[in-house]
Amino acid sequence: MASGLGSGISRWGTVCGAISGGVMALGYCFGPSKKDEKERKEKTYAKVQEMLRGFEQDFGTIHCRQLTGLNFLDPVERNQFKVRDLYGQCAEYIANVVESVRKAVKKK
Repeated sequence: MASGLGSGISRWGTVCGAISGGVMALGYCFGPSKKDEKERKEKTYAKVQEMLRGFEQDFGTIHCRQLTGLNFLDPVERNQFKVRDLYGQCAEYIANVVESVRKAVKKK
């Protein structure tokens, strides 16, 4: 289900895949399950916005292309991800989002 989120949504370089996954997790935990649950939707928006603010404060942006400095649509630049060994950098983004979601769920 989430396989298309990597590299800023299918290599597009937009929102970091970790952020997208966090949005899905928060939606699952707090989002409405019925059409007319406006309060739950608003709560979800507030939780997501809190996560976005924190991530942006920690890393300066929520956009993959700016975080990595790479255009993943270009195969040469995409290869630089491995050459520059950016796996650890992305793991830090993932850990940040997981912690943010964990805190949001704990607060309820």
